[in-house]
Amino acid sequence: MKKQSRSARPRGRPSSAAIDRALIAAALEEFTVRGYHAMSMESIAARAGVSKVSLYRRWSSKLAIVTEVLRFLSEVTPVKDHGSLAADIRALLKEYIGSSTAKSAAKIFMRMMGEISGNPEFLALYRTHLLAPRLAQLRSLVERARARKELRANLPTDVACAMIAGSLFLYYLTLLAEAEVDMSSNLVEQLTRAILSGIRK
Repeated sequence: MKKQSRSARPRGRPSSAAIDRALIAAALEEFTVRGYHAMSMESIAARAGVSKVSLYRRWSSKLAIVTEVLRFLSEVTPVKDHGSLAADIRALLKEYIGSSTAKSAAKIFMRMMGEISGNPEFLALYRTHLLAPRLAQLRSLVERARARKELRANLPTDVACAMIAGSLFLYYLTLLAEAEVDMSSNLVEQLTRAILSGIRK
């Protein structure tokens, strides 16, 4: 009979990486639904279906695991060069508008807006892990357009970024509030044209 290696993992036991993913997903859900102050280490472990020992072995506090969640959310894929400013903006808007994760992303965003109000520690986390990567993504897109000489020469980069991001911010607000607004089914194209009219050369 073949001896089982000491390193072999018993069947049915979740891997350490799987537990990490489950805990991060649970922490994100708890943060989104309940907020930082109402959530607890116990509620995170319960939602993930693991023991508190497993959670505390990895993160010593709520702040530590929320920081890890924000690091996870900080991963932003650079917008590929589609050959023109119009194509780049269209691709960026398509990534967020109408996607299957749009509403959950809106909930996370709005929860974070509430948490950073009057909380310098959360504001610093938001600035580092959420704002900075997304602003860098937009700046890259805008500077690429400037190099192609597609952008108005007197338009500051961050103003152009604000005009692009502003449309997504409003979209998230209306999506979350289920507001009755007159938005075309062809929203990506209409927003792309509207943004271009303000920033293109």
